[in-house]
Amino acid sequence: MTSRVGDVRIVFVGAVRFSEHCLREVFRCGGNVVSVFTLPPEGAARHSDYVDLGPVAQAHGVPTVYLRERIFAEPDVSRVRDLSPDVIMVLGWSELISGDLISIPRVGCIGTHPALLLRNRGRHPLIWALADELKESGLTFFFIDEGTDTGGILWQKPFPITQEDDAGTLYKKIEDLAAEAIGTFLPQLAGKAYPREKQDDRYATYLRKRAAEDEEIKRTETQATIFNLVRASTHPYPGAHTFLRDTIVRAWPCPLPDADHLRDFDCGEVLFAEEGCLHVAAAGERGVAVITDYEMSADVPVSGGDVMGSLE
Repeated sequence: MTSRVGDVRIVFVGAVRFSEHCLREVFRCGGNVVSVFTLPPEGAARHSDYVDLGPVAQAHGVPTVYLRERIFAEPDVSRVRDLSPDVIMVLGWSELISGDLISIPRVGCIGTHPALLLRNRGRHPLIWALADELKESGLTFFFIDEGTDTGGILWQKPFPITQEDDAGTLYKKIEDLAAEAIGTFLPQLAGKAYPREKQDDRYATYLRKRAAEDEEIKRTETQATIFNLVRASTHPYPGAHTFLRDTIVRAWPCPLPDADHLRDFDCGEVLFAEEGCLHVAAAGERGVAVITDYEMSADVPVSGGDVMGSLE
C-alpha cells in the first residue's frame, strides 16, 4: 500500500502548526511530496500558530521548498505545472487558491476546514464553535474549487465539545482526526477510488471573519459569555482581552466561579486580585468571572485584596 501511495505526486502548501502536523502524517504514510510552499518568517504575523515547513520538508528530502507570501502568481503557477502533481494539498493557508492552480493537479486540490461542512463555512470555525457554545463540530477534507469551502467532500468526521474544552484542546482534536483522515484517503487517492460528495449550497451556513473587537471582554456580557470567549481565544490564538485603566489585559482560560464569589459590584470592575488570578464582576446571575493566568501588557501593580478599578 505504501508503494501505491508513493505513486501520488503531492505539492504541499501550508504555514501553521496544523500544516506541519499534516505534512508529517503524509510522510508517515509514505506520501511522495515533490515540493512544499510555505510562508517566510517575515510573514509570520499572519498566523498566531505560524510554522515554517521548510525544516520538516528538507529533513524528509523534499526536492524544492519555496518561501512565498502569495502563491497564485507567475512564475509559481508554471513551476507547479512543471511538477505534474496528482494532488495539491493546501492545509493551513489564508489565501484563496486561484483557478489556474486548481486546474493543474490530475486528482485535484485538497483543503481542510475544522467544521462539519456544509455548515459553518468561512473563517475561524474553532473559535466560533466555543464562543457560540456548540456541543459538536468536526473536521472536513474537501476538494477546493473557486468558492469558499464549497467543494466536494473527501473525508469528514465529528468531534464532541465539552465545557472542559478550549481552543487548544479542540486544535489537538483536529490534529488527531487529520492523522486518521490522511491515513484513510491517501490510499484511496492512490487507488483512484475516493469519495467526492457534492455539497448542496441551499443548506450551507457561513461564519464571518473575527476582528480584534470580537476578542474584547465587554462590561455588559454575562459570566458564561466571558467564559466562552476566553476559552475560545486561548492558545494557539492571541487570547481574549480587556483594559485595566489604560493597559490591555489578556485573559486565558478561567474556571467557572463558585456561588460564594457573588459580589455587588459594577460589571467589569476588578473586585480583587490574588496570585495568578483576577476576580472580575460580570453581568447575570453568576456575577463574577475569575480570570487566571492573565497577562499585563505593561507593568501594572496588582496586589491581593485590592479593588483595582474598572475594566473598560
